[in-house]
Amino acid sequence: MMLRTDIRKVAPIALALGLAGSALHAMPAAQRVGFDDLRSLDAAAAEGTSQTVELRGFMLPADQEGDLVYEFLLFAAPGACSHVAPPPANQVVRVIPDRPFHADHMYQSVSVSGTLFSEHNRAQLYVLDGVRVVESAFRISAAAVDAIDMRPPAPRTQDSPWKRLENRKAQP
Repeated sequence: MMLRTDIRKVAPIALALGLAGSALHAMPAAQRVGFDDLRSLDAAAAEGTSQTVELRGFMLPADQEGDLVYEFLLFAAPGACSHVAPPPANQVVRVIPDRPFHADHMYQSVSVSGTLFSEHNRAQLYVLDGVRVVESAFRISAAAVDAIDMRPPAPRTQDSPWKRLENRKAQP
């Protein structure tokens, strides 16, 4: 029996991840993507599609027992839900490791490899200042998870009114 892939379902995610121009079966085992790639991906258009990827970020355990993590959410920056609103769903990936992951600490930096699915999900998590409901637009199941040493991304520069006050103080 020969399986056929509906290109209308696969094309949106392939284009969004920069994989157009080659046959899908000829792609490398795991395409490294970043959270900027996920931000530009239209999750509604990619619904039901999947792609093998490697994604790096910071984990927030959703299901753990001691230092064993059975499920977590992956974010672009550590502390994404602590004291601030959670990031938009297209910047959160629900990860279910292929085997429990030994976590050293919350927001540990990890590399996750597996099949990325477009799937909307809600998780209720306990963070430092209470319970939060966090939405994710993507899922990676049976993921290979490895601890890595990664620095948090630099904060985005914004024109802040506080910046003007600081500049005013600096001038004589």
